[in-house]
Amino acid sequence: VLKYPTTKTVDVVDDYHGTKVADPYRWLEDDVRKTPAVAEWVEAQNKVTFAFLEQIPQREAIRKRLTDLW
Repeated sequence: VLKYPTTKTVDVVDDYHGTKVADPYRWLEDDVRKTPAVAEWVEAQNKVTFAFLEQIPQREAIRKRLTDLW
């Protein structure tokens, strides 16, 4: 079972010609190189992602085949 890091939300709402649209993840649009909170979130997500990808039994065979094709 994958356990993803908690993702905070913010109270941001845009008004498009009278239609209000919530954008609780707007903070993730900030530049990862300039915003420590975004960089930390990306790092935490990458830990989960790469741990999963490393468990794929065919990973090395896929890597070799793609390298050969390239």
